[in-house]
Amino acid sequence: MPSHETRRGAKHGLAQGIAAIALAVTFVAAGLGACCLPQTTGMLAGMFSGADNPSTPFSHDDLVQAAVATRDYTVGSNDREAVFAMLRDVNRNAQTPYAEADETALAAAPDAYTLNPEALSHLDDVHRVIAAAGVAFAAVALAAVAFCVYLGIRAGKRAVGGALACAGIVVLAVFAALAAWVVVDFNGFFAAFHSLFFADGTWTFSYESLLITMYPPAFWMGMGAVWLTVTGALSLIAVLAGTALRRRSLPR
Repeated sequence: MPSHETRRGAKHGLAQGIAAIALAVTFVAAGLGACCLPQTTGMLAGMFSGADNPSTPFSHDDLVQAAVATRDYTVGSNDREAVFAMLRDVNRNAQTPYAEADETALAAAPDAYTLNPEALSHLDDVHRVIAAAGVAFAAVALAAVAFCVYLGIRAGKRAVGGALACAGIVVLAVFAALAAWVVVDFNGFFAAFHSLFFADGTWTFSYESLLITMYPPAFWMGMGAVWLTVTGALSLIAVLAGTALRRRSLPR
């Protein structure tokens, strides 16, 4: 029969493993959260919106305005009236043939001028995924804190340091592999990522569409860089902090 010390060690080892997994997921979630900020969309839209479509009827400033408003629709308010108000505004600014169009006419306009029903349907799908992920990630982050506190009380700082270091190392390794994939085959990575969450054919649009004009491939590469930077920085901090905790906990 296992001794009390053996059972306690196994219990602490399990808690340490759960803490490491929860911490790793939290680091990834923090990077996603940074990508969802309006400031991030504004910055990247300012750099890349319209760059791949010189024939767009909209000015760069109009595209940045549209990109930020569309981001709010997708990961924030999901207010369809607000997004159509934006579409009317940018079409008026550009004096397009749809400058005075109502919502019905805008919905039926060519996709170079509007977010058509297919684009809005995809954005609604993204909204549902982000909303569900937000709840799940919040629960995981709370679990990470709870298990780290438990480890600190029951097993000491060395166990907490081990969970931090392990989580950071795993995330850095996985993100390094993903970054290499992006560099070698961005389109393949982008397609594989979308196929995890969306049905085939629901997330592809013409290069002339307003959606792709606002958010060209370079925009998404920038988002990936933001995600990598934030998650990588947190993971590196976790490795350094975890290593320090483990060293300070060694018997002298």
